[in-house]
Amino acid sequence: MRRRTAHVLTATALTAAAFTGPVAGAVAAAELGTAGFAPGDFAKLEVWPKNAVPGASVTVNTTACGVGGHADGDATTVGGGRFKLVPGTHKEVVIGQFQIARGIRPGTYSIGATCADGKYATGDLVVTERGPKGHVRTGVGGGTTTTVDPTKITAGAVVLAAAAVGGTWLLRRRASGTRS
Repeated sequence: MRRRTAHVLTATALTAAAFTGPVAGAVAAAELGTAGFAPGDFAKLEVWPKNAVPGASVTVNTTACGVGGHADGDATTVGGGRFKLVPGTHKEVVIGQFQIARGIRPGTYSIGATCADGKYATGDLVVTERGPKGHVRTGVGGGTTTTVDPTKITAGAVVLAAAAVGGTWLLRRRASGTRS
């Protein structure tokens, strides 16, 4: 019987703690004069290009700040540090730029911006691997040369002509019925 009472008391205490934590946070935020996050507090931060390689420059923009607004951006997740978003050519859009650090690993990273009026905007940036530069040495040569060798072109044409003549001779011989 004691064990059952202990389980009920433990469950009650854990439930009370689960409900008390968020309520206490909301009360503290209200007392400090800071509001909590509502579902509409996070706006879309457009990231361009959506997929980028390390070392690339990335542009972000949002309409969350309103007409004439400005924002502080945060790209520390990709080594871009903090950056400013200022009004662009469209009056309600703020724009900013940052550069991805060269040592960043491939993956999806969150980029954020905080408007002067307290609104937030977030967007995702996909960092991809940098592709190979120059000729890829795969062991199958011939496809990446830029020089023209007339001897090789002539030899290839002779081989193709011989194959065409030989194939025609075999087909004509077979059609006529002679095997010799």
